[in-house]
Amino acid sequence: MNGNMRECGRNSPAMRRLQSRADYMAEADGAAVLDNFEHPPQEDFDSEEMRGSMQSILSQNIGSFVVIEFLIGTGEIVRKQGILYFVGRSFVTLYDEPVNNFIVCDIFSIKFVYFFMPNERPRHNYNLLPNPYNGGPRR
Repeated sequence: MNGNMRECGRNSPAMRRLQSRADYMAEADGAAVLDNFEHPPQEDFDSEEMRGSMQSILSQNIGSFVVIEFLIGTGEIVRKQGILYFVGRSFVTLYDEPVNNFIVCDIFSIKFVYFFMPNERPRHNYNLLPNPYNGGPRR
């Protein structure tokens, strides 16, 4: 990031809200724990070989609400949504605020990422999976 304060990324209202929770604890090295979920220090993807990579783009937008499409196998697309919480070299972590869950996702399966404007959310919850017994959603 270029260092200026923006209303997205690590300074977004969503990230400030998470960091102000009583169960959030930041370590001196940049690692953090929230609700017993630990993550390592955020990597810097601003090196020459990582510029323009998916990791670099996503890490610049931590705190944004996203819907991510993953290619599973050769033809199935699965969507997951949440606040972009952390970006690692081989994974991303989404925070599903309504149910207080973290979703760790394989970065190499990502095909498309939809970024939402502040305070906007999709009309459908993509984290709900269809229930094979009655066709309705299940967790």
